Amino acid sequence: MVPQIARRHFLALPLGLLLVPRPSAAATSARKDFTFRVDVGVLFDLLTFTVAGALVEEVDVQAGRYRVAFSGEGSGITNRTEATGIIRAGRFMPVETKSTGTVRGRVNRVDVRYDYERGRVEYHSVGHTLLLGRRRQVDDVLRLPIDQPLDDVLSATLNFAANKLDLDADGSYRTAVVRRARAENEGPDDISASGYRAEIVPLRFRVSVDPVTGQLTALVDLTGFSSWARSSRPARITFDARRHLESVDSSLILGSSVKVRLVAGA
Repeated sequence: MVPQIARRHFLALPLGLLLVPRPSAAATSARKDFTFRVDVGVLFDLLTFTVAGALVEEVDVQAGRYRVAFSGEGSGITNRTEATGIIRAGRFMPVETKSTGTVRGRVNRVDVRYDYERGRVEYHSVGHTLLLGRRRQVDDVLRLPIDQPLDDVLSATLNFAANKLDLDADGSYRTAVVRRARAENEGPDDISASGYRAEIVPLRFRVSVDPVTGQLTALVDLTGFSSWARSSRPARITFDARRHLESVDSSLILGSSVKVRLVAGA
């Protein structure tokens, strides 16, 4: 599992979902810097994108807050994401996640705000399908669940590293995230004539130890986030012994793929 190719704009989920490293448990306030590279091939590499950039993670345990921000650019694509939140009883709780970017000249943005006092989450997004550029827009407000903590994909990754995610009897980690609601069989360029709403859905994954390399690995079903994903092709994610993200490899439909590499700064 794991900070952006979101379902709303093809290149947001790997960055946003997969690029957040683990905070230091020993320090009350810490900053870490990373570089990353994302390689995307579409339609058997008929279209290719490479995004390279920097990521900064700031965690202040004493003040009870955190911030993760990253930006990258490449030929025909840019992305900037910032996530802020609070820390309560060691758990990371998102307050606002904002992402803006362009893909092939089309502007995409996501803004999600979590209001714990009023028990609600605001979800706003504008995205375009990758191939035909069809517009998908969401402006919705949902009630925060009372029986399940709610994460964004960034806080979910931080909570996994801090062992704060719920653990099911079968060994699966579990949380819930908010996303654009979509039909189960939605295609990459399909749009809804009736518009779009937001919804809260579960996110589950299991972690195992690779018998050859000793790395922690997870197979993550991305169909809840991307029209390009299929449950039969889960993304393979590797971490080091301290659960720092090292790589992501995802095989998508139509001969498409995503590869992510993250390197800690000196």
